[in-house]
Amino acid sequence: IFLECVTQDSSRSPTPLLLAGLFVTLAALVACAWYMTMQIAGLRALQSDLVDRSRRDSLQLLRIQNDLHSLAITMRDVLDIRQGQALTSWSAEFQRLRLDLEDGFRLEAQMAPAQRTPEQKEYLHTSVTRFWAAIDHAFDLAVDGKEGPAREQVRQSLQQQAALNAAVARLLVENNDSEKQATIRIGRS
Repeated sequence: IFLECVTQDSSRSPTPLLLAGLFVTLAALVACAWYMTMQIAGLRALQSDLVDRSRRDSLQLLRIQNDLHSLAITMRDVLDIRQGQALTSWSAEFQRLRLDLEDGFRLEAQMAPAQRTPEQKEYLHTSVTRFWAAIDHAFDLAVDGKEGPAREQVRQSLQQQAALNAAVARLLVENNDSEKQATIRIGRS
């Protein structure tokens, strides 16, 4: 039976069917190559966006760290009795730093990397809230004329400020590490 089929179809050439199969195969390969190229380009763009986001977050953390250092210097000046200024005269400086820190923390929270844990976010938020509550209490004492206890409250708040600064520094190190790893991954792609 096989020999009969071969002898009957020998008048027709298989070339057109083979060429059609070749073109379909080539079209499928070109489509796959194009799709893979687009996917890789999208992945690289996503990785670059993640690195840029991490860099912007690091800039906000540096801004926060700078404000925290300014705050520490201001607190040191408040505690310097030789200056002879009442604690209440520093309220405008504290308010300016508070607004800038709140803005920095707000922007940083929007850009925070996804790997940041809820515990880290909560610790940062709680630390900031406690710090400003202690500073507000110090100013309340100063307004009531209790300058000594108010300055002692500021002195105790320096420890909270240092802990807050350390937390921000840890987040900055984590950002730098993740940015470095992402850059290495992008380079390998």
